[in-house]
Amino acid sequence: MQSQTLDGLKITSRVTLLEPGMYIFRYASQPPADKPVCIALQQAPLGKGAIDFFPAEGISKNMLAKLGDTIVARVKNGIATVLITEYHMFDESIDPIDLRIDRIDTSPAIMRNFGVISTPDASAVIAPSPVPVTLKLLAHLQGAGDVESAEGWAGEHDSIRRLEGFSLHWEGKPAGVDLVYASTASGSGPSPKVVSGTFTGTRGKSLPLVSAGFGLVGPNRHLYELSGHIVFRGSVPQLVVADQMMYGPTGTEPLVALHICITPVTKMNAARYKSPWENSALKQKISSTGQMA
Repeated sequence: MQSQTLDGLKITSRVTLLEPGMYIFRYASQPPADKPVCIALQQAPLGKGAIDFFPAEGISKNMLAKLGDTIVARVKNGIATVLITEYHMFDESIDPIDLRIDRIDTSPAIMRNFGVISTPDASAVIAPSPVPVTLKLLAHLQGAGDVESAEGWAGEHDSIRRLEGFSLHWEGKPAGVDLVYASTASGSGPSPKVVSGTFTGTRGKSLPLVSAGFGLVGPNRHLYELSGHIVFRGSVPQLVVADQMMYGPTGTEPLVALHICITPVTKMNAARYKSPWENSALKQKISSTGQMA
């Protein structure tokens, strides 16, 4: 994320990677009337895909300006990136503006009679709290080298040690679904999306990660739910939003803690997996140091 100020006009920009599909961008905040914030969308020159924007009534130049403003986007021909630019018409700071990005589901799950799980035995009970899949997170932590956790988390939410790279390993991964993720190191643009088991970021270069994004791909991705927490230095933990790059308040805060969880979907709503930092007994294992990416 980059920021600059021009005579009272503060401009902040960031990019988000999108896979082919249909998306809805919605202005989901209501800033004070005397402190307007406009958000402009345009395609960034990264990725091989193309984006078509379809603004709602009253929206000009793909500019979202008030609560409820909406733009539908179509991504085609490959992964594409959207440049999101915020224009703050004042010098003071306000709460971050929430831009919601939702992918339109076109899978069989949209059918009214679609059942994610079929149970031939009428007496079978669907567990209200499905067990998460096994994710092993290997993270390169400042001053500690490679830290490995079988619980899918690394770092501490109140730490000053930064994460410089990571890989997520999905043990026993079923066919038809995979975990993808990308990151942004300080001073550079977002990395390409990689699949589970692949390292993203750096080792031994003292470059902190300032953003990361996660998502599920494949024809069976609707059978699983991605959740988790991400923490940037000096800020509170954020819930991971699938298919969206996550940043700190200014976009420059280093990543200090990460928690990713994948849970099988059931017919019954299950409670979201709790943050691992609520249980201080969990330990991380330092596996190696000084390895090169």
